Amino acid sequence: MVVRLVNRHRHRALDMRSALAPVVVLATLGASAVCPRAIAAQRPPSTAPTPSEHTVKRGDTLWDLAKTYLGDSFQWPEIYRLNTDQIQDPHWIYPGEVLKLPGATPTVAAVEPPPAAATVTTVTTPAPTPAPMAAPALRPVAPASPAPTAVAVAARDTTPDLDGAPSVVRTGEYAAAPWVDQKGGPARSGYIMQAADIPGIASADQSRMNLYQRVLLSPPAGDPAPDRQLYLAYRLGPLIEAFGQIVIPTGVLEVITPTHAGEAATARVVKQFGEVLQGQRIMPFDTSPSIVHGAVVSVANGRTGKIRWILSEPVLPSTQDYFVVDIPRGDANPGDQIELYKPRQPATEGRDLAIPELHIAWAQVIRVTPYGATAIITTQEEPKIEEGTAARVAAKIP
Repeated sequence: MVVRLVNRHRHRALDMRSALAPVVVLATLGASAVCPRAIAAQRPPSTAPTPSEHTVKRGDTLWDLAKTYLGDSFQWPEIYRLNTDQIQDPHWIYPGEVLKLPGATPTVAAVEPPPAAATVTTVTTPAPTPAPMAAPALRPVAPASPAPTAVAVAARDTTPDLDGAPSVVRTGEYAAAPWVDQKGGPARSGYIMQAADIPGIASADQSRMNLYQRVLLSPPAGDPAPDRQLYLAYRLGPLIEAFGQIVIPTGVLEVITPTHAGEAATARVVKQFGEVLQGQRIMPFDTSPSIVHGAVVSVANGRTGKIRWILSEPVLPSTQDYFVVDIPRGDANPGDQIELYKPRQPATEGRDLAIPELHIAWAQVIRVTPYGATAIITTQEEPKIEEGTAARVAAKIP
C-alpha cells in the first residue's frame, strides 16, 4: 500500500512538471529571446495620434503642415490630394479652411526596432526576417545614387543659371499681395457699408464679414458697380517715411446686385485674406497685371535696393511670405526674380580676409507700383530675412 501511494504521488509530480514545462520554456524564451513584435504591441505609443483635421491660420503652407503632422515637408501632396475639393491651387490656402489630414501609419511603423541577429536565430517565426535583411542590402547602393548630390548642390548654388526658367504669377498670390502706394492709399475708392443679411439676434456683431456673406457697398464715385464686377477690400498698413503707404488686401468682393436709383450695390465675399470689416475701403480689382507667362533672362547689373516692409513681422518670414522692396516699376516687373543677399564685407583691422557675399533667398516679383515692388519668397537658404536686407533684380521677363 505504501508503494502504491508513493507511485501515485510520483506520477502526479511528473504530470505537474510536464504541464508546467511549456510555461517554463515560454518564460525562458521571453527572458532570453526578445520578440520585437511582442514588445511593439505592449509598448505604449510614443506620440499622440495625428489629428484628423487642421484649421488653417495666417502664415500656414502645405509644406509646413506636412512637416508638422507627417514629419516630412515633401509629403505635402498627400494633404493636397485629400482636400482638392477646397484647394484650387496648392500654393495658396486661406485662413479658416478646415483641411483633412492623412493618417499616422508611417510613424507607427517606424517605431518597431529592427531585430538583432541573435533574436532572428532564436525566434521560429520567419516573418520578421526579410525586412531587416533587405535594408542592409540597399545601404551600400545609396551613396552611388545621384539624387542626394544634386539636391545638395542646388541648395548651395548661389548663382544658378536662371536663363529660360519659366515664370508664372498666380492670380491668388497677386490678389493677396500688399503693395506700397501714395499716402492714404488709392485715390479712387469706395467702402463697405454694412452686412446685407438681417441677423436673428439684434445684438449680433455685424462689423465682421465672413466668406460668402452678402455685404452692401458704396462703390467709387461714378462707378455703377455692374453685375459680376470685382472689388478688392483693403486696410492701410504703416506709412513709411520717404517711401510710401503700405496697403494690405483683406478680401475680394463680387457684385451680385448693381447700384440702382441711388441704392447701394450688393456683393458677396468670394475671397478672404484677412479680416473683412465694415468701413474698409474698396477699389476695382483688375487681374490683368497678374497674367504673366514666359521665361526669365539673367541680368548682370540689375537694380538693387533693400526690404522696407515684411507682411509676417514680427515673425521671421519664410517661403510664401510677402515683402516690399524699394525697387520701382520699370526696374522690376511682375514675374522678375529677386535675390536677397548679405553684401560682401571687406577686410578690416583685426580681420585680414574679406567675408564674401552670402546668398539668402530667391523671390518672385508679384506686384509693382511707381513706389516699389512686392515679391513672394520662393526658396530660402538662410533663415534671417528682415527690414534692410539687401535685394537685387537677378532675372527679368523680356
